[in-house]
Amino acid sequence: MSFTQIKSKSQSERGFTIVELLIVIVVIGILAAITIVSYTGITARANTNASKGNASTFIKKAELYLNDGTTNRYPITADELTLAANSGKSWYLTGLTINYSGVALTAAPANSATIRVAKCAAATAANQAAITGSNISGLQVFSYDYVNSQEVPVNVGNTTSCPTS
Repeated sequence: MSFTQIKSKSQSERGFTIVELLIVIVVIGILAAITIVSYTGITARANTNASKGNASTFIKKAELYLNDGTTNRYPITADELTLAANSGKSWYLTGLTINYSGVALTAAPANSATIRVAKCAAATAANQAAITGSNISGLQVFSYDYVNSQEVPVNVGNTTSCPTS
């Protein structure tokens, strides 16, 4: 065996150069960044769709409450739909965080099971507290759009006048 053959054999077994390793690290970093951005967008869209679904569920239960035959009005508090004593009723609702408020959500809720509900009544009702079982005419339900960071309203019943306080 000659000296040149030994030398070339040891060079081929030497491994990767630092430049080759850096190129691989950069490519892996780029792929990771693309994956993280895609995951964030997918998660936001999934949360938005879940929030819309939860608002839709609330709306259906509120309509069932209205048409139950005993109340003939929309629910004025979350407890009317969520109390365990009502678990046998068709309009019983569980698993949602219902925020009855005229004040908009300024930040994304912690989870997509949170919706906001504003009570609506005749134009004489000056604020949310003035709306009672005798003058409620509808509800305005808000789901949260996690993609655009804003509330999305869904109307139920007569919502021509929904005070915001």
